[in-house]
Amino acid sequence: MRLQLNIIVPAALIAVLILSSCGRSGKGDVITFDYSKMKKAEMLTVSALSDQPEFIALDSDTLDAFAYGTIIITDNYIIRNVEAISSVNKAPVRVFDRHTGRFVCNVGHLGRGPGEYLSSYCTFVDEKGGKVWIMNARDHIKTYDLLSGKYIGDVPLAHEVYEEYEAASATFSVDSDAGTVTVAAIPYEGDANPSIAWCQDMEGNIVWDIPEDGRERSRKHTNSLIRTTYNVEGLMDVDIHGGQDQPDTLYVLSDGALKPVFTYNERELKSGASLNSTLLPGKVFSYLSEEREVIPNVRVAMPTAMVITDLKSGESVSYGMNLRNDILGLGVQNFSFQNGYMVQSFNAIEFKQVGQNALSRGLLTGSAAEQVEEILSNLQNTDNDVIMLTRLKD
Repeated sequence: MRLQLNIIVPAALIAVLILSSCGRSGKGDVITFDYSKMKKAEMLTVSALSDQPEFIALDSDTLDAFAYGTIIITDNYIIRNVEAISSVNKAPVRVFDRHTGRFVCNVGHLGRGPGEYLSSYCTFVDEKGGKVWIMNARDHIKTYDLLSGKYIGDVPLAHEVYEEYEAASATFSVDSDAGTVTVAAIPYEGDANPSIAWCQDMEGNIVWDIPEDGRERSRKHTNSLIRTTYNVEGLMDVDIHGGQDQPDTLYVLSDGALKPVFTYNERELKSGASLNSTLLPGKVFSYLSEEREVIPNVRVAMPTAMVITDLKSGESVSYGMNLRNDILGLGVQNFSFQNGYMVQSFNAIEFKQVGQNALSRGLLTGSAAEQVEEILSNLQNTDNDVIMLTRLKD
């Protein structure tokens, strides 16, 4: 079974916030996307976005090693996250050694008992503090030891967050030096959650918060989804998808205030079009979606182009939907941006073919070629996935 990466395909874009950890600041002038001035290019390549590749074959000697999940990357570990346990995904969060792919531990256990979980709205890995943090409930975050997976305890949330259909309702980051947690969530009516974002200590005491500030609070639970990619060090990007409204601005949270960085005027787009954006270092990666008639009288929003907007010049370039992995010499279908990396996953059978082809064509050199040669020398068809990491360029 193929390891599923977190690839965001546009639904309805509600908002994008970039949140710093407590006490840190962000900066930048607002850039407005202009559809009429967007330039066009033929193809976007992996090497245009990122640096030299790194290949890791994940250890296969674990029960249910091929379960679905997203990838979290730290300096020394790869963590296979889970969002919801289901009939096809019965594995907990798993920790692998980044340099060898060796399995390190399972984080906690599946279940409904103390310290157990059946889903994760958001998982944050603090390598410096040696902990894995899992938000799986409305009112607390569970903490576990990174190297043993042992359950440590709960951190209470200052405000409750909500979920529906096993969807994420909040995202967060941890500053272990300051002893604080920064949370972004959907504000709800009543006393449950009046804030868009807040910073709290480990006892649940608020350091600062941003109230809903005129935004209409939700009167009921929604199927809105919140995701974060942590692609810029010190910043937490938060994508909120779903619902009916479509605010269109990307913000930086600085000293407890939201400052706009990237926006677009929906009226300047074609009718039914939308822009779904992700923060990368120095730029914004967007999917441009437009409505297409799939059957008579039925129109569906479908991604039609990938757009790169430079945050210094404000220039936007459209590349269609063609992304090529020029490092391996093939088109890209599944990829994600996470923790400052572009991440791709290959099942064992697939990698045996593409890896050998890249070596035969001389596309790989140096340590990348050595890593692929070593992986291929031992790779079996039934082995776990091979992960390709490329650090995002500034």
